[in-house]
Amino acid sequence: MIGIIAHHFSGHGKFDFPKDAITINRLWTQFIIMGGSLGNSIFVLISGYFLVQSDGLKLKKILNIWSRVFFYSVTIFAIFIFSGLEPFKIRDALKSFMPLFFRNLWFASCWFSMYLLHPYLNTLIKNLDRKNYTQMLLIMGVLFSVIPTFKGANFISSLGMFVFLYFIAGYIRLYADDFGSKNFIWLGILGIALNFLSVVIFDFLGLYIARVAKNPTYFYGMNRPTILFIVLSLFIGFKNLKIKMNYSPLINLIAAATFGVYLIHDNPFVRKFLWITFFKNASYQDSPYLVIYSIGVIILVYVVCTVLEILRSKLFKLFTRGYCS
Repeated sequence: MIGIIAHHFSGHGKFDFPKDAITINRLWTQFIIMGGSLGNSIFVLISGYFLVQSDGLKLKKILNIWSRVFFYSVTIFAIFIFSGLEPFKIRDALKSFMPLFFRNLWFASCWFSMYLLHPYLNTLIKNLDRKNYTQMLLIMGVLFSVIPTFKGANFISSLGMFVFLYFIAGYIRLYADDFGSKNFIWLGILGIALNFLSVVIFDFLGLYIARVAKNPTYFYGMNRPTILFIVLSLFIGFKNLKIKMNYSPLINLIAAATFGVYLIHDNPFVRKFLWITFFKNASYQDSPYLVIYSIGVIILVYVVCTVLEILRSKLFKLFTRGYCS
């Protein structure tokens, strides 16, 4: 989630670095924007790893997801409208009251859709032997990653990419003995370094080739083979870590709040207010303090949103407990 916030700091901050100059600040914003693809993909892998052995759809889970998305979408809309920060528009109202049906929160919409589909995806997985499962992943890898990367094809939806990652996570869960090394973490770190190196190379080439300068973070896309390599390496490596602590209430409390952190800070109204109006990211474009400032802002946003989500969760439990009694 910290990586995702870093991505939004860079991507929504309205930075406009000149293409004919390579600076530390430009390279830093290009580096942290990678956190979005990494964070999103790992979140889906974690979900798939556990959902692949679930019994099916649970109404309580569906209501929990929907209620959280709806609560934040409507509450934030009301705050911005009644405070005068945003003018009232029918279109915005519809999107806020039906957040999972629009691309306001594309990740939440895709993740919710994947959850609704997961029992049927599991049925397919259970009826595939290892050979056919492997072949399916190879074909999907070509369609979802290789072709879009090298041919620029855009016929694969975000939900399709989520399903692909779900199948990968299921494969790792079923055949875990083949993925037993902690060294995968180092491969992931190496992948991050090499992927960022591609940006530096594109930046330098862009000084002479204008077309290259337009998209130096080309290999940061969620469906790029480089990103897939990194997230799979990190996921498998951390999965294999032997942690002495079996259970930590604090860690689980914070972890349970991560989805809420996303719903708060990347709400369309909050997004514009946060990065442009409040923190004024672009004003630090040429500042020698941009790196330190960005780290502080990212941590602050994470902590504040985590606290807000924990409070919402506690209050919601108290309310429902009192209502039911």
